[in-house]
Amino acid sequence: MTKSSKILIVIIIVAIGILTFIEASEPEPVNWYPSYAKTDKIPLGSFVSYNLIKESFDIEGLQDINQPPYEFLNDNDSISGTYFFVNGSINFDKNELNTLLKWVENGNTLFVSAKTIENRLLDTLNIETDNLISIDNISTKPLVELVNKELKTPSPFLYDQDIYNPYFNELDTINATILGVTQLYNDTLKVKDPKVNYIQQSFGKGKILLHTFPEAFGNYFMLTDKNYQYSQNLLAYINPNQKILWDNYYKSGKTFYTSPLFLLLNNRYLKWAYYFVLIGVVLFVIFEGKRKQRSIPIIEPLKNQTLSFTKTISGMYFEKGKHKEIATKQNLLFLDYVRNVLRIPTNELNEKTIIDIASRSNNSIEDTKILFKYFDELNKKVKIEKEDVLKLYELINTFKSQS
Repeated sequence: MTKSSKILIVIIIVAIGILTFIEASEPEPVNWYPSYAKTDKIPLGSFVSYNLIKESFDIEGLQDINQPPYEFLNDNDSISGTYFFVNGSINFDKNELNTLLKWVENGNTLFVSAKTIENRLLDTLNIETDNLISIDNISTKPLVELVNKELKTPSPFLYDQDIYNPYFNELDTINATILGVTQLYNDTLKVKDPKVNYIQQSFGKGKILLHTFPEAFGNYFMLTDKNYQYSQNLLAYINPNQKILWDNYYKSGKTFYTSPLFLLLNNRYLKWAYYFVLIGVVLFVIFEGKRKQRSIPIIEPLKNQTLSFTKTISGMYFEKGKHKEIATKQNLLFLDYVRNVLRIPTNELNEKTIIDIASRSNNSIEDTKILFKYFDELNKKVKIEKEDVLKLYELINTFKSQS
């Protein structure tokens, strides 16, 4: 190795060391990921609320559930208590929901605090949700309070972060009881136009509690001012003599880690030391391997013929007039694009799904509806003409060009 190469390596190593020190010395940014995991101490973890419940109901009254509700209730059909779900979204499958509802019918309690609640559960209870939208103010900070005079405080509680705010806009007024309300903050700590965000509804011998503000169980809300009073009072509708089954399965945050590098990469200092070692190894390979390694002949990789094959097959379909098949394939491919690129599930193409697709693809809601309406029109047609296929192709290309 020449003298100039050694000097260059020393300069690079010193530069990397300085950059590593600067990066490791910077204050760590606040992680606002909505994990709701009991072990997370980030703003939207549930470390504080979990331990509050554990202290209030004692260790024997709180049981962690790390498996799907369907499996747990089938394996423990005699257990009773309150099944406690807190997360950004809760989506039970059909069989799981039926199992939970049968369990509630036998005299148990289902508690769900989530922004997005399973549609089948809402339909079963004749409930619909909507979103609070600020017209005069871009701020979407919510005020929340309970309606029971024994639990209501002199002023509502403010969550001083702009968030998505769902509420119940339609209820089964005969069976549902309103427990809590919300409103967007508008320069005053007073709820003038209350929207329902916490309800109780009887179901068989048991009851179901639904709540659309899971941030109430997050560490940030609990540790801000006296907001913990609101979270505490939410639990007043749970029987203290019954066991609480704390769900760890429906959580956005991981409660267990399979990667052996997790502990290493979770510590910023160890992480940068690890990166420093990797960079040093790469530099060693570059400068040392260059002198010692023999030249390797270049072998041209096989060409990817997938695109040509696809064009050939599609041309055959088009020439043979199989326009219906082409339209069907285009529909399936577009739905696959929505799932894998836009990350939006397509099992239910309802109004909310259309709005989400339009928002993530930078298209207008009207254009998005036109495209899906045209898909439906073609699906209903027995025979499709060439012009229909060309129009569909143009609509899809125009839609994707906005993404």
